[in-house]
Amino acid sequence: MEHAPPSTQIEHEDVAKLRHMAMEFAEGFNSGDVDRIMRFYGDTYVDINLRNPVQSWTERRQYYAQVIRDRGFRVQVQPDEILIRGDFAFVRGRIELIPRSAVGDSDRKELRYLEIVHRQQDGSWRVMWGMDGPVQEYTPTP
Repeated sequence: MEHAPPSTQIEHEDVAKLRHMAMEFAEGFNSGDVDRIMRFYGDTYVDINLRNPVQSWTERRQYYAQVIRDRGFRVQVQPDEILIRGDFAFVRGRIELIPRSAVGDSDRKELRYLEIVHRQQDGSWRVMWGMDGPVQEYTPTP
């Protein structure tokens, strides 16, 4: 009789899957492979940054196709924290936008992102909601 792995083992596997999604997103974006990116999206996606944030799978695919077509940059994605609660995960991290013509680090732009991801019945994960934005400097005053 097979026993279910301990919850820490399952969580470790889920974190690895979510990190792999980030790597696949970057590889898909940088190679221009929209289908590679879209494997991780469900029927709808909410992009908080857009004026009309709710997108169908088809609309999200068109969005990425246009961004990739018009892009003059590559991306690097680094999930910094992954918090799993039941069938939901919160992934917070960094996205670096690197112009294709960049010579040094000064041309890079850093964004921070947060995604809400939902575990499917087959154990895979699909991104549901997301937002990103530029890093803001803050120094508290005494």
